[in-house]
Amino acid sequence: MKEFEELIAVANALHDPVGGCPWDLEQSFESLRVYMLEESHEALEAIDSGNDQEIIEELGDLLYTIIFYGKVAEREKRFSLRHILKGVREKLVRRHPHVFGEKQGASMDEIKQNWESIKKEEKKERTSVLDGIPKHLPALHKAFMMFRRMKKKGYTPTKFQPTSEGEKLALEIYEVMQKAADQKLDVESAFRTFLTKEENLFKEWEMLH
Repeated sequence: MKEFEELIAVANALHDPVGGCPWDLEQSFESLRVYMLEESHEALEAIDSGNDQEIIEELGDLLYTIIFYGKVAEREKRFSLRHILKGVREKLVRRHPHVFGEKQGASMDEIKQNWESIKKEEKKERTSVLDGIPKHLPALHKAFMMFRRMKKKGYTPTKFQPTSEGEKLALEIYEVMQKAADQKLDVESAFRTFLTKEENLFKEWEMLH
């Protein structure tokens, strides 16, 4: 794709040891962590807004953050952008045998079973179905993922006895997340959308008072 090649050319120029951007050349995996987090959240905010121009801009920023990591990795002689592209391409082909392999014409249930089976084979080091859930996910989304995986194993989440007002409130949220997992409802996204609406209503009210 011409546009992607042009973007890579810009990245190469910015990271050129001679004539590149001094700030870019000082960055490391550690220093870029904050930008990965910020760009991810800004992309989610744009998606929630429904504004296509904002979505294009923020997804572009997120995409470039990944390219930036690739360029830093090249400079540190760890891996290259080609490794990133090759790895994700191979994984997509491997996990879609119903498109690229011998499982064409599979039902939706078979597709899901194949996906889980292939993923399990790839991640042999994982000993629990909870392994692989990112530790730094927002608590609501982490709970949603945990409960869905627990349910698949036939586990019933523990009924805690709250010992404080804080734990009592936490238990109510805990039970809501269990219901969301049962109904496959993404409460994190729904709540974020709700908060955006409330924020806009407050700003309208604020202008009048």
